[in-house]
Amino acid sequence: MRCQRQILGIRWTDHISNATVSSHTGLASVGEQIASRRVAIFGHIARLGEDVPAHQALRAHVDLSLGRLPGRDWKRRPGRPNNRWVDQIRNDTGNFPGRYGHQPFSVAMAQ
Repeated sequence: MRCQRQILGIRWTDHISNATVSSHTGLASVGEQIASRRVAIFGHIARLGEDVPAHQALRAHVDLSLGRLPGRDWKRRPGRPNNRWVDQIRNDTGNFPGRYGHQPFSVAMAQ
């Protein structure tokens, strides 16, 4: 926001809201940019081969978030569950493809 104010020539003494500044610049918010890049990285990793370690880690996270435990004796650590990367993707898109390796993941899902 500071850079946008600087580009528009707005001083700190000018009482202009952040919403007004962002509407003048027309740029997406930082949160929206982070979400779109997170979804893009998810798409790249989901399209990798199944022998790639990044794809294997993503599969393990997806299985865990869908309730498929890695083993019979596996237990979660005590305390509040951490917000996993897969959970962030679900929050960004509003939904989550069940078979991520077999369905194309498009930006249209994110909207």
